[in-house]
Amino acid sequence: MPNLKEAIKQHYKSQKPAYAPIQRTTLTVKEVSAYLDISTDFVYKLVREKQIPHVKIGSRILFKKTSIERWLNEIEFSP
Repeated sequence: MPNLKEAIKQHYKSQKPAYAPIQRTTLTVKEVSAYLDISTDFVYKLVREKQIPHVKIGSRILFKKTSIERWLNEIEFSP
């Protein structure tokens, strides 16, 4: 007979979560910096000059993934 601790573990392993995990749709300054392969200082400069789409919530600066993709398509140079 399994001990109580093992029985509880088995019980919780067999349970499916009642909710789906939250999928993030925003990026931080650091994440945008890494994604665009530019410095965080340059990301802050783009924000200050309102050249990149962003949202400020309090002191936090966030970027919607879809907005960044759209922005990249808009500024892309065609040969």
